[in-house]
Amino acid sequence: MPRVAAIAVVGALVLGTLLAGCASPGADDGVEYGETLDLGVPGAVIEVVEGVAGYPACGNEPITHGGVTWYPFEPANLDEFPDAAALSGGGLGGGTMRIVLPGVVEPGPGDDTGTLVVYEGGFAHWQSDSGDLETWLTDQPLEYWWAC
Repeated sequence: MPRVAAIAVVGALVLGTLLAGCASPGADDGVEYGETLDLGVPGAVIEVVEGVAGYPACGNEPITHGGVTWYPFEPANLDEFPDAAALSGGGLGGGTMRIVLPGVVEPGPGDDTGTLVVYEGGFAHWQSDSGDLETWLTDQPLEYWWAC
């Protein structure tokens, strides 16, 4: 291997090692795309609110209502969750389905407003008026490691 190539390889390895140590504190605490979380189980229904603005097309868009910011997540223990679709007017699978879009497209009719069901324990479920989008939410701040 020529000397210049060897120096370049060694330099790249050293730089890579140094940059690996520069990750922001808590970077491993972020949510990866497709990752499921066990944050507990929702308690009793506190309120059902219709007409709540939101558009969780990518799964990382928070919904704010009544001074609370709700963060979308995929429950690892979904089988322990209530059937939120029954409270929000039906829909696609009680929080188990999500439309995966190749990019953020403009919302269709009824995609950007919906019903928010708030549960005890810091959980909520939002379903669009169209029934095409829905997500489970937590009031625990989450940081997402993907952009859409």
